[in-house]
Amino acid sequence: MRNTASLLASLGVLLAFAYAGPAWAQNARSWVASDGSDANPCTRANPCATFIHALLKTNAGGEINCVDQGDYGGNDLFINKSITIDCEGVQARFGFAGVAAIAIVVSASPTDVVVLRGIDIYGSGVADLGIDFAGGAALHIEKCIIRDFATGSGGWGIFDEAAGATPSVLFVSDTVLENNGTASSGGGIDIQPITSGSTSKVVLNRVEARNNFFGIKADGTMVSGGVINMTVRDSVSSGNASNGIVGITSAAGAAIVMMIDHSASSHNAAGFGVLADGPNVTIRLASSSVAGNIFGVGAGLGGVLQSYGTNEINGNSNDGIAALTPISLH
Repeated sequence: MRNTASLLASLGVLLAFAYAGPAWAQNARSWVASDGSDANPCTRANPCATFIHALLKTNAGGEINCVDQGDYGGNDLFINKSITIDCEGVQARFGFAGVAAIAIVVSASPTDVVVLRGIDIYGSGVADLGIDFAGGAALHIEKCIIRDFATGSGGWGIFDEAAGATPSVLFVSDTVLENNGTASSGGGIDIQPITSGSTSKVVLNRVEARNNFFGIKADGTMVSGGVINMTVRDSVSSGNASNGIVGITSAAGAAIVMMIDHSASSHNAAGFGVLADGPNVTIRLASSSVAGNIFGVGAGLGGVLQSYGTNEINGNSNDGIAALTPISLH
């Protein structure tokens, strides 16, 4: 999966150089429309038909907007520069049906910032990954729906590789991830660094992960050293087939430090509502609800699950209260 992402991202860079044309011919702001054409210059008066062509016509640091509601996908979108794609208000669709492939790859430089806002990213039940964050200073995903990515070795709505020595930041807000994952893998969001010693910073705010395989997962097992520093706030992980919110690592893997605040993990069909699994995993719970799961909360293999004593953990088949380590409010 990760080799595929790297290969496709490289192809995207080549295509950008091949088709972008001279810098003076590009736009600071480009447009797509349901009746647009990719033969157009992507201006407001003559919009393009797809995000792919609009990206090629837009300067680094520019913006792409949608005239109206439409499907602006069809092929893989490779983002290798700072850009904002903002379709808030029209909820543009990015339909993608590439088997065992990735809808959107963000593989930019360590100083680039990418914003994706107001997009319905749809995998048709056959695509592998919705958004692969393979490189960049920061990725903002706002007011999006990411759904039906359910094939291959991935099946993730959002996959954060943290593929570089420079710290990256993933911000996800007001976003729904649903129906992602296969019968045994994948899910809503996976933070899984592939560069040893890297630092991943993740903030999830008002995020819903529902009816996936896993809900929200931080996985430090693929690297040696490094840290995943993650905050989950005002968010819900519910109705997933496996764990709702989980941090997992090995003795040599990346440390995981996660704060879950004013959030809920409920009615997940198997596994735990919240699980700290492995040494160097610390999850802190504050003012959160864990209910209706097979196991409420758990900590294993040296993992630490701390509670400020302000949570509501009840109504699970096994609440798991003994796994909690009380800590004081400050």
